Amino acid sequence: MTSAPTAAPDLTRQPPASRGRRSTRGLQGRPTFSLVAEGLTAVAAALLMTAAASTVELNPMMRIGQVSGLAGLQLRLLLLLGCVLVACAFLMRRRPLATVRFAAAAVSGLASGVTAAGVSLALRDTTWPLNAQGGDAGNLQAWATALMEGKSLDGGYPPVYPHLVAWTAEYITDGQPGYALKLVGLLFVALLGPAAYLSWRLLLPPLWALGIGVTAALPMMQPYKPYTNIVLVAFVPVLAKLLQTVQRAPRLPRRKAAVTGGLLGLLLGLMFLVYSGWFVWSAAGAVVLTVVLLVRLRRTAGADALVTAGYTLGAAAAGFLALAGISLFRLLSSAGATVDRYCYFDTYTEPTYFAMWRDDLPGTDALNTWPLPGELGGVGLFTIVLLVGLAVALALGSDRASVLVPAACAASALLMRYWYASHMESNQAVMLYPRTSAQLLHCLLLLTGLACFLVARRGTDTGAVLGVVRLSRRPGPRAVAVGTLCALGLLFGMAGSATADKYMPKQDGGTGNLAWEAQVTADQRGHCSAYAPGGTCRQPGDPATVGQPEPDLGILTCLHLGPFPNARKP
Repeated sequence: MTSAPTAAPDLTRQPPASRGRRSTRGLQGRPTFSLVAEGLTAVAAALLMTAAASTVELNPMMRIGQVSGLAGLQLRLLLLLGCVLVACAFLMRRRPLATVRFAAAAVSGLASGVTAAGVSLALRDTTWPLNAQGGDAGNLQAWATALMEGKSLDGGYPPVYPHLVAWTAEYITDGQPGYALKLVGLLFVALLGPAAYLSWRLLLPPLWALGIGVTAALPMMQPYKPYTNIVLVAFVPVLAKLLQTVQRAPRLPRRKAAVTGGLLGLLLGLMFLVYSGWFVWSAAGAVVLTVVLLVRLRRTAGADALVTAGYTLGAAAAGFLALAGISLFRLLSSAGATVDRYCYFDTYTEPTYFAMWRDDLPGTDALNTWPLPGELGGVGLFTIVLLVGLAVALALGSDRASVLVPAACAASALLMRYWYASHMESNQAVMLYPRTSAQLLHCLLLLTGLACFLVARRGTDTGAVLGVVRLSRRPGPRAVAVGTLCALGLLFGMAGSATADKYMPKQDGGTGNLAWEAQVTADQRGHCSAYAPGGTCRQPGDPATVGQPEPDLGILTCLHLGPFPNARKP
């Protein structure tokens, strides 16, 4: 008589924190230590993949060289991904949970590291960042120069990134703010994948955090200003974790609730200091959702639970204001006086379209074909899939903060988008509303991934692995983990290569111009890139005045004659 087979471990579920064992199997009793270790693994993988660009030979100013360089990066990515998969296959026999955690973390680092490596190839042999001293890059360098001279910044702009560039210029790049901006920018590009993965690990198991968080971050990759979207991909899950803690107030000691809220508040405050735009778009939805959750908590759990939730929110507010209170005050005090009149290329786009975000420089071809024609009444099938994902996620996860927060952030951004767009002509101001496209796309991608997660969870028994529907012959955990990591790794590699390719030097009126400018401009010490056409470069401007905005020639010209480079901040 044969015994029943042992159930495979469920790699989609968080191990109970109460299982404190001395063995490091899965690091089950030390979730904080596990998350830190995963973070170090993800960052190391991202930096290793970025550094691999130095071993690729190419001429970035020739198309055949660009293609060869991108292919070389893919070979190195496949080698590193292969090492992760082989290690995962062998180590899962002894420590399946810990192995999956570190393997997923490593793949998240490779996901954005390949894009950083591609941008590094585009900037080979130049110390300039993308766009050299022009536009937003020039503004940031001017601010860094001012900081190094002891001057203060505009109080209405988040201070962390300019200060980080100034510190790097002063202590690492020998006083060259352009070189510092290049290094800091590559670092932020490389860290997008780890930031997305680690933030969603607060809510989801490893493979789901990788599949949902990092996949939804792929369209947010913006090498020109990477500090903006890295905040977006981390902000949504961290806010969801905070409201999840509020929901769990009846089961939490007040001290633990306060400590958790305080730590999350500090993290949100730090993100606000890096870039505050997403907080503005999400504020209305977050406030309404918080009120709804508190009312629901009062009805279902009573006054004691409401007090515990108050400890959580109070500590979060204290932590947030301790770091970002001054910046928040300056932002609110300047809200009425700050008017954005810059016309993005998609200012003229039909306002319900958000399915693809192309930055500020889509290239000359996109101007006449944007948005892409949709198959169903002008709406594309990809958008329809996102809306189906929204419906399923809300239907199955209406009690989950991980679902409610992205939905609230999307709703808030959508309302503010239509408000500002509908008043654009009367107020003669754009007010950054095209930026909501990025938030809408990201949040709906998250909700579609969460819909898959919830459907998978409902369709399996407790012994199933990875949330797949019940099969006649269930795959083993090792096969599921290796297969998932392999597929996601290839997807991330393709997306990273496609993103980096857009920034390869070319005079196309799009993002390729940014690297072209870096290649044809001599640095402050007279060095000219070896790949500059004819071996000659234009001379740089004064670092103290570079990037200063041109005079505002009027929004009427912008709105009626086409995109016009009016003054704006990064």
